[in-house]
Amino acid sequence: MNFFLFKEYIKYFHLQTDEHSLHSPFFYNFYLKLIKSKQKHLDWSSIEVKRQELLNNSQEIEIFDLGAGSKVQNSSKRRISSIAKHSLSSSKFSQFLFQLIQFYDFQQIIELGTSLGINTSYLASANNQSIVDSFEADQNALKIAKYVNQNFENINFHEGNIDNTLPELLNNLTEIDLVYADANHTYEATIRYFDLIAPKLHAASIYILDDIHWSSGMNKAWNELKIHNKVSASIDLFDAGLLFFNPELNQQHYILKF
Repeated sequence: MNFFLFKEYIKYFHLQTDEHSLHSPFFYNFYLKLIKSKQKHLDWSSIEVKRQELLNNSQEIEIFDLGAGSKVQNSSKRRISSIAKHSLSSSKFSQFLFQLIQFYDFQQIIELGTSLGINTSYLASANNQSIVDSFEADQNALKIAKYVNQNFENINFHEGNIDNTLPELLNNLTEIDLVYADANHTYEATIRYFDLIAPKLHAASIYILDDIHWSSGMNKAWNELKIHNKVSASIDLFDAGLLFFNPELNQQHYILKF
């Protein structure tokens, strides 16, 4: 863990709360049903088998990174196992994404940063009626993601620089239910993507920003987006932040145990 991230985690650890500190009925139910709930009856084994295959794959691929790069791997040639180890979300967080989509019946989903495609699988499998538009600049990573998700018919993959591919899609969309942003980890790109997508968000939309404490730039972007005039509430789970847009939530901001 880099020093900045370590400092941020110490702050998060001391500030985190649980359902006992939530006076809002909306967020109290949100925490109990979607964050604290284990959903043990759901079977994610087929996706987790793919995750393990990636973690065991020693093949090297060339990585083309348009973002802030990696803090643990400097070489452009990396083993798939190493990419999986350092870039994939935890199973717990991936399953949280699944439950979120299923609970709210989200149907129009955008993923910024496909990577190796494990979260894409969770996003696509949560609702058979949904459409997942997933964006990835790196063609070699995208080849793996397409293989991982070859059995899903509700995923549209968009290859190339998100600054070019995202506006093309947005021109054809009326509304977006869920955004999972885990792409270019720079302040500028994070704000730019949000500004592009924001006009398509509605009162029930949720925008998830990954790695909000990864760097000072990401931390700055998160703190600015929390008070954006379109945002009405937020949740900090440390690994990611959630933004809500229902005016009735009345500027509620929480740091919650995950």
